[in-house]
Amino acid sequence: MISQRTYRARFPVWLLGFMLTWAPLTASSAAEPLQWSVTPYLWATKINVDLKADGSPIGGGKISFSDLADTTDASFQVIAEAGRGRWSGFADVTYLKTTDSSDIDVVRVKTESKSWVVDMAAAFWPAGEEGGLSLFAGMRYTSMDDEYKFVLDGVSLGTRGNDRSFTDALVGARYRYPFAERWVLVSRIDGSFGDSEGTFQVEALLRYAVGKRQQNGILFGYRYKEADFKSGRIEEDFEYKGPLAGFNFRF
Repeated sequence: MISQRTYRARFPVWLLGFMLTWAPLTASSAAEPLQWSVTPYLWATKINVDLKADGSPIGGGKISFSDLADTTDASFQVIAEAGRGRWSGFADVTYLKTTDSSDIDVVRVKTESKSWVVDMAAAFWPAGEEGGLSLFAGMRYTSMDDEYKFVLDGVSLGTRGNDRSFTDALVGARYRYPFAERWVLVSRIDGSFGDSEGTFQVEALLRYAVGKRQQNGILFGYRYKEADFKSGRIEEDFEYKGPLAGFNFRF
């Protein structure tokens, strides 16, 4: 979970992000009802990691989705959006907790990692939702908390931690293109900058409408993301890619 120290330090930023995300909805016509969209989803991610110290490579590796699934203790991914007229606000939240262990000579190292990625943004639809184009701006919060426990013959030798968080400004665009009955192409591209060294994300999904009124939908497609972070002397460069599937509820 997010530490108390990090939470207190970031609370004004979270509050500002929330206000910027939802303020346009209160300013739009109250005569129009709010339209809601909630999408739980699974991103089957393959991760490539490069580590550097003072610009020199010191390690890295590749993590397949099957390896990630084997070490995952808890995870959820969900997008929630509310819209009225030409304005909407959305939050895209990912949480992941993993545990693993490895042996270095006679010492066992137990690793527990927790990460959050939270996007909050206000979106403007120039021609309404029917026009397909949405421009958005907001914030992207990334938190990574790693804890290492060193054990020798069942006796704890100590614990080390590495807790870091990054808050960025987020800008991007989405486009919806209905190309057949029940079928819509849903695309998104965005980038962020600020505390991080920069992130970039792009996705393309197909939505198949289901339900009596065809208001809900099955989503499947592909997402790609790059994220670079620097904390002190250490640089972490991540590449995430893989298929994505979810179910979209609209009400």
